Amino acid sequence: MARKLSNYSPTVERWVRDFIDSMDQGVLKYGNRSGEEPLGIKIIFAGYGFNEDSGRDDDRNVLCFKVFIHRDSLSVSEFPPHQEINSSIVHRLDQEVCINVTYIQSEDLIEVIPFEEGDTELDHKFVYRLIRDLELGNYE
Repeated sequence: MARKLSNYSPTVERWVRDFIDSMDQGVLKYGNRSGEEPLGIKIIFAGYGFNEDSGRDDDRNVLCFKVFIHRDSLSVSEFPPHQEINSSIVHRLDQEVCINVTYIQSEDLIEVIPFEEGDTELDHKFVYRLIRDLELGNYE
């Protein structure tokens, strides 16, 4: 019997921890994909956290990531390339979900920010099943 994945946060956290453990160290640039990604998943470094002292996104203690899961992630060996405009990825609402994740280094804390209505046009139950199936295929 297949395991039910009702809370996908631990799965996404695991993917991001594996990515962080294997990515380049030092100052990161937006779009960095140097870490290891599970098959069918695209993880990018999306910037540093907001620094109240400087008023800018330059708090290097807080790393922000975007985790993209494509509707065809189970059947493709490589994540379908994104269109980019001005070095920014164009999110395909009708084809994928993007989950935002924050990592606070000093606390070794990962926060998976749940996707909501409007974040994707994909059926949410489909996305939950897809994450479960990707987890099973990549780690079990």
